[in-house]
Amino acid sequence: MYNLMLKRREFLRAQIEECLRIIGAAPPGKLEIHKNNTTTRFYVKPDNGPRYYLPKAEMKTAELLARKRIMLTRLSFLEKELRATELYLKYYPREVLRLESGEKEVQFLELISKPVSLPWHLQPFNSNTAFSENLRHPSPSGHMLRSKSECLIDMELFYRSIPFRYECELKMPGTTMYPDFTFFNESTGEFKYWEHFGMMDDPLYRRKAFDKIETYISYGFVPDENVLFTYETANSPLTMTTIDRKINEIAAWLNL
Repeated sequence: MYNLMLKRREFLRAQIEECLRIIGAAPPGKLEIHKNNTTTRFYVKPDNGPRYYLPKAEMKTAELLARKRIMLTRLSFLEKELRATELYLKYYPREVLRLESGEKEVQFLELISKPVSLPWHLQPFNSNTAFSENLRHPSPSGHMLRSKSECLIDMELFYRSIPFRYECELKMPGTTMYPDFTFFNESTGEFKYWEHFGMMDDPLYRRKAFDKIETYISYGFVPDENVLFTYETANSPLTMTTIDRKINEIAAWLNL
């Protein structure tokens, strides 16, 4: 375990350096996203001074600032984990204890710790294997996602340390579903699900989405209570504001 933690420390240090590199290379200021009906506007809030509008011609700047925001969040978690790792290494007992008896030195093998069960979200589960070729968007969580929007959700959940499963099997009488994201409250034994529908301007996709929503409701799920729905179209993409709002709801439900 000690050697594993040494490797983890080096990994964390490398990741922190990478975050700092990306943050340092990003434009100054913070990105603000404002949505009005079907219109989404981007603004930059400098460290000092009033915010200013970011035209569509400068969407690259918006992308860099959005990535900067994600990296700042990730940096915070990495630094916390690094501090915890440093403390662990500092106070970890020696793997081999040595006792001196006269001229002899006796070595004792490291005590084998009791096996610890994996957290719920890391335990094996049945996932959706249909159209696996569409799983082509990697996330820092280690998941491969089916869309960029799902990837954004996955990344934010991961960086905020929200335990979840991606496309975990949900068996119900007569049907099996695979919600995009599954959450479990260990203190209450309750589950919550999140489905994101990303192409609602496509008539066929929209019909399938409505059918899926009706299936949830027919099995007693209550929208915005134990199942969350988010949507987007080409003209109204999923925003970080919406993602953060939903994740805040889930964090409050989990008492995190």
